[in-house]
Amino acid sequence: MDKHPRRDKLLKQLALLNPDDGSNPDHTAVVELALDKVVSDVANYTHLNILDLPEGLDPTIVALTQQFLATHELLTPAADRGGNVKSISEGDTSVTFKSPSEAYLELQSANTVTDAYLAQLNVFRVVKW
Repeated sequence: MDKHPRRDKLLKQLALLNPDDGSNPDHTAVVELALDKVVSDVANYTHLNILDLPEGLDPTIVALTQQFLATHELLTPAADRGGNVKSISEGDTSVTFKSPSEAYLELQSANTVTDAYLAQLNVFRVVKW
């Protein structure tokens, strides 16, 4: 898969927004995975090749990545997350958590292109024949 031509610059911006406090050994890998997913989703939505994404989309890509990291609590310590609960029972209290593979599949199927950013993305969208 092609990498975004300004990927390093975008990763630096995301590092400023999400400083690594050392509590998550996979911090950098998670941010990179999130950025790559957003870039791929944006390229698919706009019908542009990743290498052809214009610089004008970079702030939107950073914002979408930041939103993806926050809403899915990807950088939040596992003990502090609320989104990995699969089921809760009341009688004799039971809480079941999603397995790592279930959580990963959910993230892969997540649509990172949200309604809040469609107006910005539509400016760059190309009609596909």
